[in-house]
Amino acid sequence: MRRTLSSLALGAIGLTLTLTGLGPSPVQGQRPLSGLDGYLTHTELTRALQDLERRHGNLASLRSFARSDQGRDLWLLTLGNPRTGDLDQKPGLLLVANLEGNHLIGSSAALHTARQLLDGYGQDPEATRLLDERTVYILPRMNPDGAELAWTMSAYEIPYKPHRSAPQLGGLNAREMGADLNGDGFITLMRQRHPEGTWMVDPDEPRLMREANRARAERGEYRIFVEGIDTLRVEAYIPMGSDGVNLNRNFPHDYLYFQPHVGPHQVSEAETRALADFMFEQTNIAAVITFSPYDNLRSVTPESRRAPTGVAPGPPNQPSNLQPQDRPYFQYVAEQFGNMTGLGGDGTTDESGSFTQFAYFQVGVPAFTTPVWTVEPGNGSADHRWLAHFDEAGLDRFVDWTPATHPQLGEVEVGGFLPNARVNPPQDVLETLGSAHAEFIVWLGNQTAQVELVETRVAARGEGVWEISAVVANERYLPTQTQMGGRIRFNRPVTVRLLPAPGMTVLSGNIQQQVNRIEGMGGREHFTWLVQAPAGTRIPLEIFAERAGGLLSSTIILR
Repeated sequence: MRRTLSSLALGAIGLTLTLTGLGPSPVQGQRPLSGLDGYLTHTELTRALQDLERRHGNLASLRSFARSDQGRDLWLLTLGNPRTGDLDQKPGLLLVANLEGNHLIGSSAALHTARQLLDGYGQDPEATRLLDERTVYILPRMNPDGAELAWTMSAYEIPYKPHRSAPQLGGLNAREMGADLNGDGFITLMRQRHPEGTWMVDPDEPRLMREANRARAERGEYRIFVEGIDTLRVEAYIPMGSDGVNLNRNFPHDYLYFQPHVGPHQVSEAETRALADFMFEQTNIAAVITFSPYDNLRSVTPESRRAPTGVAPGPPNQPSNLQPQDRPYFQYVAEQFGNMTGLGGDGTTDESGSFTQFAYFQVGVPAFTTPVWTVEPGNGSADHRWLAHFDEAGLDRFVDWTPATHPQLGEVEVGGFLPNARVNPPQDVLETLGSAHAEFIVWLGNQTAQVELVETRVAARGEGVWEISAVVANERYLPTQTQMGGRIRFNRPVTVRLLPAPGMTVLSGNIQQQVNRIEGMGGREHFTWLVQAPAGTRIPLEIFAERAGGLLSSTIILR
């Protein structure tokens, strides 16, 4: 894949470098990137969540889910109507946001979703149905320590939580931090003409750089570094775990061993361990959606916007190893997302170590992720589209290349996209984006499986012998279990059992019968028993569906 400026974001840097002679790095940004109006600090977010609980105490409860290294609460907001059943037994939808510290749009959209659900109860039939029949768990900010850096270190693009040994550096090791050569208050990129350079000016947009393709007779002219860093002056080794941790790289599936900013080991952080434990303990969670830079929703073209006949559509940005029975569900959900929100474009690729991957591959539940905001599809590379978007919107989000002097390299040029410019949108689109995603979440929550006992029959077979049959159905869209869930055998099957009754003998059919999966959209499973008991005997029947309604009870009367 050809590399562009997007692939050189500061968030991907993990080098150990010397900055001798460059002077102090700008720990405090001189001005926030695109204005942080509309985005909430930890204190402001806490107040907003407490206000929701106060105003909607019959439908919302708030508790501290865990605490960060710096002592901040990770809030869990639980939404649902307790008068219609036990919230921990109803099928649950989990929304997780702001795992990356700088992805503030995620927490904004999560908070907007909570407000729209609660304010819509009793007004919007689908929101009312969701809160009456389901439980929605919202973790609006999983990385509060990292999020605070948006205000204290706006010069940088930092998705990490700060490392305990150097919280003032925002999780960056002192030797990998850039230095502000051009005095604009931000760390961007710098380029230097060099005979060994592999980068060239993009012929279609001279403000952009891209890696030269020698197979196409292209010759590189430049070397590219982070502003203030000479990557040839490596001086020491940084031990694993001594840099900041990207929480969305700290989960087990495809964990990136020995890479920077992934943590010393899987689920090494208090935040990720608490979230993993929650997934294992809260066995009613039927689906997960994450607001993060990754994507498996926006990049699938919805039916209403498919390419004309004969034109190949773009491939979905979904894991290549989804189980075959699961893939159509992921594709359909993604199509519905596009139809409802009208949003397209791609998020960041390679979800290695992400929570979404963990939820699907280790827990077996359908898991979706969307960046909330990204550049829309169009011609050219993502860098071209971002630059065009900023130009059209009149937003100053790109630093034109300007000369500067580096103490070791000599003459260089500094420029590139501003930190976080492509992460968090301006305030004026927050409400629109939040509403679009809230609408989709209401729909998704109502698609999770729900088992029902739709029919029971009793037929007398003579001499006190009775044939009992029961039909269990799932009228919702999603099946009771993914194929991956069945493969990893983590989720318990749907269980139907007769409970012992006085004078009852089971002649045939296991008293407890199980099925791994009940398909959605009217999928049915039949269960039969032959029992001997006096007429009028009342036999309790129980159905247990771990992620599709919990425990249901009924009584069968032999008559």
